[in-house]
Amino acid sequence: MHFSEMIDRLALYDLHRKRSKDKHFSAAIAADIDDREEFYSANIADVSIDLNESKKNYRVGTFRYESLIQTGNPVNDTLKGEVFLHKNDIDQPNVIFVHGWRMDSFDRIKKIFHKRIMNDLGWNMYYYSLPYHFEREPENSLYSGELMISANIDRTIESTRQAIVDLRALIHWIKANKKGPVIIVGVSLGGWVTNLIATLESQIDVVVSIFYANRLSYSIWNTIPGKFIREELEQNGVTYEDLTKYWNITDPSQALPKVNKDNILLISAKHDQYIDLKDADYLWESWGKPTRYVYNCAHSGIVLCRKKLANDTLSFIRERINTGKPGSVHL
Repeated sequence: MHFSEMIDRLALYDLHRKRSKDKHFSAAIAADIDDREEFYSANIADVSIDLNESKKNYRVGTFRYESLIQTGNPVNDTLKGEVFLHKNDIDQPNVIFVHGWRMDSFDRIKKIFHKRIMNDLGWNMYYYSLPYHFEREPENSLYSGELMISANIDRTIESTRQAIVDLRALIHWIKANKKGPVIIVGVSLGGWVTNLIATLESQIDVVVSIFYANRLSYSIWNTIPGKFIREELEQNGVTYEDLTKYWNITDPSQALPKVNKDNILLISAKHDQYIDLKDADYLWESWGKPTRYVYNCAHSGIVLCRKKLANDTLSFIRERINTGKPGSVHL
């Protein structure tokens, strides 16, 4: 067993020490959803920015807006994220970071990219919070993200829709108020969200998806993180074939990206115990094999391979926004 795989398994053991106490199962699916464009359609968000601190050449604070998809949970339906705007923020590239499932802060992502961007590149940074995570976590939730992905089939679909629609709404706001390109960087579950939005949103200039999930149904059924959700689904008579059908609308590999393929970077981990490499391969092949790196590590590479992740990701982005290569975006 590879050393990093052992670390993953230990981390997953610790992860499952905190698992749902309540049953979540629900499957009141009224009808099949097959119109992706309509289901994930979005308008511009009414974003308010509160900048209350200065760091180096940055103004620092939060952005906030009401979700375009109201779930009836006031905590979840107000979206708040961190923002770091360069003093010349109108012209700078805009990087949106999308975190992983069950993360309770942006720290892991910040430790990879934040200082490098702030010290060397001067790009604007937006840290986007997914449904039911961080400050969007309701009081009855045992852990961050519990209510986003669960055996509640309908709520998982609606949470996915909320994540995509609200992220598109933020992108539209940035495009309307800033001149620089928009870059999306997603990690783990955030990579899955990033992949899905890439099939829907043409206003994204560069996509980087790190240690990404592809088919949510596949991950729940075939990986260690999803085992208790699978167990609850099976107890209620749901088969893998059922779940694949129900969650088809959330599958990035069912559509080609609207982002220029030359501007997509996929990064996977060979020994990943959170994401099955076969499913990551499936997306890469479905999309016509965009640029991809496969690291000789596991999901723990988010921590152990920070420098390499930062170097590969930032080099790729810089090449796409500053050079004359095919698919490049000029500032």
